[in-house]
Amino acid sequence: MSNGTISSAGRSIGAVLSGYAILVLGALIFQDALFGRLTYHSPPFDLVIGGGLTVVSAVVGGYVLAIVAPKRPMLHAVPLAVWLCIETAMLYLSGDSPLWFDILTGGSNIIGVFVGTYVWLRLDEFQNQSSVLEQ
Repeated sequence: MSNGTISSAGRSIGAVLSGYAILVLGALIFQDALFGRLTYHSPPFDLVIGGGLTVVSAVVGGYVLAIVAPKRPMLHAVPLAVWLCIETAMLYLSGDSPLWFDILTGGSNIIGVFVGTYVWLRLDEFQNQSSVLEQ
């Protein structure tokens, strides 16, 4: 294995881990610290605000993932999405919330990761077009 391959693999793994770390950090801040642990039984206002802010952290996580792995960032978002599916299934099996609730929370985070990655792609494309026009 050449140094370029190792560097590329490390960058790919780092991208997925950094995106996930930001999502988890956001969830800890917005769900646990801010609202004292959100659950299915939390007040609706807390669920909407805390859940919405957690999705924002997923968007930021997807954006950072794309910054770390700018080559094929959507491909790098897939392992993170798969992990979030597994995590959602584990939460459902270990919790007392209905399936629809866990699918909604996990699915919104998965969508958030892809939205963040997509935003980075569009901004990168715009910056590349702007630099071509300036020349």
